Amino acid sequence: MVQAIFSSNSENTEKLHLDDKYWICILLAVAQGRIDTGRHLLSFYPIDKAPVVRTINELLHTMPNLSTHSHLSLFEFKAKWEYWQKKCVQVLTSENFEGDDNGGMQTICKLLCADESTFLSLKLMFNNWYYMLISYMSYANPTFNISDLHMSIESGPFMKEFENELDEFDAIILKIFEFDVDVIVNECVKLFSNNFFSAHFLNILHLTGKLQLKSEIDFGSAFREESRLPIHEQHLIEYSLQLLSAAWSPSLLSLNQTAFDYLLKCQMDETGIELIETYLERIPLTEISQSEANKVFYIAFQYGLHDLAFSIGRVMQMRALKGRQYGDALTWNAKIKDCSFGNILADKIMEEFFQSNDLKLLDLTESLVKEIIYSDRLIFLNKYREFYRLAYLSSKSERTENLKQAIDLLVHLLQVPNLIPFKFKKLVFFQLHDLLDQNVFNEDQLFSVLKSIQLYENRRRFLAIRPISGEVHECSLEDENSEENKWKSLFEKLSGKIAENFVQNKIEF
Repeated sequence: MVQAIFSSNSENTEKLHLDDKYWICILLAVAQGRIDTGRHLLSFYPIDKAPVVRTINELLHTMPNLSTHSHLSLFEFKAKWEYWQKKCVQVLTSENFEGDDNGGMQTICKLLCADESTFLSLKLMFNNWYYMLISYMSYANPTFNISDLHMSIESGPFMKEFENELDEFDAIILKIFEFDVDVIVNECVKLFSNNFFSAHFLNILHLTGKLQLKSEIDFGSAFREESRLPIHEQHLIEYSLQLLSAAWSPSLLSLNQTAFDYLLKCQMDETGIELIETYLERIPLTEISQSEANKVFYIAFQYGLHDLAFSIGRVMQMRALKGRQYGDALTWNAKIKDCSFGNILADKIMEEFFQSNDLKLLDLTESLVKEIIYSDRLIFLNKYREFYRLAYLSSKSERTENLKQAIDLLVHLLQVPNLIPFKFKKLVFFQLHDLLDQNVFNEDQLFSVLKSIQLYENRRRFLAIRPISGEVHECSLEDENSEENKWKSLFEKLSGKIAENFVQNKIEF
């Protein structure tokens, strides 16, 4: 309101005292103890019109102030206050208030003298009885305590003035002055739509060591059985569950996080953690987005619910795989380090790649190199990506050098036992078909490749006799004749290269 009158009179502050709300702002500031604001507003009133304004300003300026910086004892402050207030009474009875057209100066002086009738006459300005009561006590007895307030409520005129306007909220405030915690809690639960007030009120009493209830009231939550929980924790849980029921959608996880913070304050028997786990388990993972699922996962991980976090990851990676979202599936798999599913996922990506030659499938592992060391299949997938880029996607200036690196890498992959899944080995061998024409193989690499092919053929014949689940079904080209011709051509090229190296380098067997 103060800012409003300054804004409306910004161009001509000399007429500020003529504003309709001018005296209301001054009286409200004085009543609330904002003396500096009151004096500042009063300074705009012309002294030549009402000389008493100088006296009122002096009274406000000399008002005693009890603070940590005043170094006054309580007794000294009371003595100074009584002396100051006698001066206020003297001014009120003897000073000439000529020029005080609206009676504002005299009203200020009466407020400083703690005149009950003046406070009651300003009822509309205060709106509520407790505002008026606190304001009055600040001048009548500035060192008042809660007992003084209680006595003033019972014997003072303020409650009579407002008795027809009291509601349930006022009844709760009156019970607070009487320290009737049981009734306060009951009334708060009935009056408000949630347990916000009762939970915070009881928790404050608990933290200050003043929680002494006549009884512990059970408000019957559907989420808990009767327990030995302290009453303040019961209300914290009740309020938390109300928050969760209002924000059941994972899209409102910020509100859920707030509820979880309340539940973590319930430390007896780890009830809070158990309720968080129960709530997270009920979130329908099939109906939420990837970002929301990530939030749920990290919340579970944050609170040490590692089994739950792992279960969330497994559900989400399976959901992503079914939707052919291999990047999401791989990300979830890397989070939970699920080796068995990682192998399945790697096989699926390789199958898709050999069918479509889509390099984006191989590039899925590029940002997860350090995270996928738990799975041999994923390691192979990443190494195959490196080989493919070196062999087929190099610039002309780096072609020869990169081809040598690609051959070294591929030969190394073939030498590591069981690193390349059996079902993909033939297709990996087919990658040699075009590379053999580049004349970058040395004799050791040629014999290493030949040995790997021989081991593959032996394994193939063995599986034909004794099939092993998972290794019988090889990935192959769509055209069986083309595949057979390519296999024969590979043998011919490899044999030719070995013979050529034998002649050139006089290899001895």
